[in-house]
Amino acid sequence: MPHRSRSALLAAVIAVPVLLLSACSAPQGGGGDADVEATTGGTLKLAGNSDVLYLDPAAAYSAPDYQIHRALTRTLFAQVPGEGDTDATEIVADLATEIPTRENGGISEDGTVYTIELQEGVEFDAPSGARAITAEDVVLAAKRICNPVSPSNALSYFTDTIVGLAAYCEGFSAVDPSVDAIKAYVEGNDIAGVQATAERTVQFTITQPAADFLDILALGVFLAPQPVEYLDYLPDSPELRQNIISSGPYRIAEYVPDQSFTLERNPVWKADLDPVRKANVDAIEIAMGQDAAAVQQQLEAGTVDMQWADTVTPTASVPALLGTKDERLVIGGDGAIRPYVVINTLSPNADGAYGKTAVRQALNFAVDRSAVQQILGGPGLAAVATQILPPEVLGTEQANVLGVPESGDPAKAKQMLADAGYPDGAPVRLLYRETEPYASIAAAMQQDLQAAGFQVEMKVTTQNAFYSEFLLNQDITEAGEWDIAIAAWSADYFGGRPYLVPMLDGRGYAAGSPNFGGWNNEEFNGLIDEALAAATPEEANEAWIAADAVATEEAAWIPVTFARTPVFHSSRVGGFEYLAWTKNGDVTNVFINE
Repeated sequence: MPHRSRSALLAAVIAVPVLLLSACSAPQGGGGDADVEATTGGTLKLAGNSDVLYLDPAAAYSAPDYQIHRALTRTLFAQVPGEGDTDATEIVADLATEIPTRENGGISEDGTVYTIELQEGVEFDAPSGARAITAEDVVLAAKRICNPVSPSNALSYFTDTIVGLAAYCEGFSAVDPSVDAIKAYVEGNDIAGVQATAERTVQFTITQPAADFLDILALGVFLAPQPVEYLDYLPDSPELRQNIISSGPYRIAEYVPDQSFTLERNPVWKADLDPVRKANVDAIEIAMGQDAAAVQQQLEAGTVDMQWADTVTPTASVPALLGTKDERLVIGGDGAIRPYVVINTLSPNADGAYGKTAVRQALNFAVDRSAVQQILGGPGLAAVATQILPPEVLGTEQANVLGVPESGDPAKAKQMLADAGYPDGAPVRLLYRETEPYASIAAAMQQDLQAAGFQVEMKVTTQNAFYSEFLLNQDITEAGEWDIAIAAWSADYFGGRPYLVPMLDGRGYAAGSPNFGGWNNEEFNGLIDEALAAATPEEANEAWIAADAVATEEAAWIPVTFARTPVFHSSRVGGFEYLAWTKNGDVTNVFINE
């Protein structure tokens, strides 16, 4: 699935208990102890629900994947908590000696060549002994990103931008999924746009200037240097998982799949060469297979220090923690649009009603967004959305182009329906998942829509079938088996590309597209192209804002709320700052207060 669709499914399956939460003040962004003087030593204990999705850096693409690789893997660039009240992250140089710019010669004048110098002295903890990391190890990472066994689910970011990568990956897709065949292809083929020009210099050439290419370079650990030993195993195989080679401050001492990780200090890591990780604790222990309520009890008792994987603070626990202003609770954001309502513009139902802008606008006025906000836990855990891109992305307040009240306007919605040719209302098939909070949200929306004149047919499905059998199924979509659906999205970084391109660029619609409703608009598409080709982030942002306004005014779908993530740490933990990249604190920068 292209872009974020796999990750979107992961983010969307998190069920949150239904609870009303008053609009009291919530700890935002980082914790309150980030500036306390750190101590060293001790063992940091984490507990949560699941194992990593992928341990191989070529494919790592989920919260637990990113959490563990923060400790294991040096990257070219790293995401760190941003300044101020926003939950946006800041990109800093990690293994690279500096952020490339035109001024320092790291970006060519035409914006298409990025030259990155690597630090000297950083090493792999290789089985045969410490070995210096070189530019060729970055080239190998780029070559492994589209292997035929376990390719990156974020592949299109790279194939859409890096010269020659799409052709390289097309050839790789036909290779026999065996160790020997993969190794032969990697060693026998090059990517024109990824070259080691010196021992510690790697050069990326892109097809056109891209203001967000640094975000792409910093995405996950896909382009982190990878050791040649990885070619001796099938990608992300059990064998490779037991032979991960570290370049970060910790290495895997023991890994029991679906049960536990034990990390110990990496003896070849050099603190003075790592500007991102302090590595205060001596060891990290991770226990899996525990639900959120059990983990919360251990956190409050101090027998566990931090949450792991997708485990967050149970919504039922949040009001009491807020009421006592417990500083161990941190509510952060990751730019998630959870939920939003997809509108099937391809549905033939009601004479193609949902392909008409006026009908889609009526849907926007019908929905009471504030009611959904309360279902999700109140203003502390969800903000009402009146546009598509979160404020963290736009860097500005919501515009509310349609002028939709937070509680909706059923009378106006009914009049809009009549003006659009549906004086007696319109039938609508509402697709939703049987799990919470989606069942409760669907019930609330049913009442909203009926009050606005829609005749609602409820269609409930399982968690897995919601996407696989309906939203990602082109035949079912075009047959009108659903008209609107309650979905969710969590993007890869705070930029316009990971939201608007996969979700709304109709030129790419096909089976499996995350543009679930097949919406297509020429003006919007033109603004997308303008943003992608912009020379500077400022120029790109202007185009993204304009594109968002078009999609919102044309009612491509119904933005409902921007969700926030409640995380909790024990009293033993100091230096906790929320990092949107991992949806938790940074295990390499916290410390233990014994």
